[in-house]
Amino acid sequence: MTDLDDRGAATRDLERIRALMERATRFSNLSGWSCIVAGLLAVAGAVVCWKIRANFNHAFCARPLALVWGSVLVLALAQGVVFTFVNARRRGEPVWSDLTRQVVVAMLPSCFVGAVITGHGLLTCQLDLLPPIWMLAYGMSLMALGLFAGAKIKAVGILFLLLGAAALWWFREYGLRMMLVSFGGLHVLLGIVIVWKHRV
Repeated sequence: MTDLDDRGAATRDLERIRALMERATRFSNLSGWSCIVAGLLAVAGAVVCWKIRANFNHAFCARPLALVWGSVLVLALAQGVVFTFVNARRRGEPVWSDLTRQVVVAMLPSCFVGAVITGHGLLTCQLDLLPPIWMLAYGMSLMALGLFAGAKIKAVGILFLLLGAAALWWFREYGLRMMLVSFGGLHVLLGIVIVWKHRV
């Protein structure tokens, strides 16, 4: 075996080691199609909420609005789990791993804060507070996910934080429109980028 062959073998070994290390520290089961579906679900939820607000008094529409967005959340989580499972199986990786557990643990605090404030907003009928809080909490979750899933996720997290802050301070009366832009538009845009770059 020549020195050139030795160098080629060493390079291949280093590439394999780097791939294994990246697989252990980078969450790569995020599906672009899952992001697109989540965005479309958010658009559908916003449209239904517009219909509800047009037909109900503001003070009495908390329950149907909570039902709509609760349904959107459950459906988005369910399809996200399915797409993640499919991606993991296709890559030959375990669905639940130490990395997946770290991702979930990192995202839980901001989700908990969002849930607590949501409950308070529903009980006190401060419904205009909910869209910006959801955007801010979700933006923090994406920032945590971005530590494991790359710069694209961090960038979208920053956009959610900026939109949430804007909705809280200046555009609270346009909460549904801000939900369309953030949870609808940003999810679809992120999904298209992921599908285009990674075909998943």
